[in-house]
Amino acid sequence: MTELKQIFSTLPNPENQYVTYQNFLSPRRNFHAVHAEQLFEAHQEEIMQIVRKELFDYLNDEDLCNDEEDMFPRRSFLTGEWYVCELSSFDNEPGIFFAVQTAFLGTDLGFPDDYLGLEVLLYYDETAGSFLPDSINSEAL
Repeated sequence: MTELKQIFSTLPNPENQYVTYQNFLSPRRNFHAVHAEQLFEAHQEEIMQIVRKELFDYLNDEDLCNDEEDMFPRRSFLTGEWYVCELSSFDNEPGIFFAVQTAFLGTDLGFPDDYLGLEVLLYYDETAGSFLPDSINSEAL
């Protein structure tokens, strides 16, 4: 079982730059509308609880993450530390999709650095007033 530890940046990101472990800026923000950003802010704790659960489930699924020779990601390379790179949204009537892009540190290079990107998509159903996990996308960093 992989334990996860979220790390937080306190460095401002006034130019909304792409975030990496090298620059370790606060998350980039790309909300499609002011009301979407306000909705995210009002429900940030609820959204991040869903994100943490989705990340944990992904990394602890043997079919998606293990230590087989040809596997990516390999659990033995993961430090368990992760951070939020980007927060974004896009409209999809009758709701809104939110994307939380995260980066996990790995030691595949012999030192901690960006290793795995996981983007968690959530759907906000305006009719029901609830956030639902939609999907998770992965990428090598």
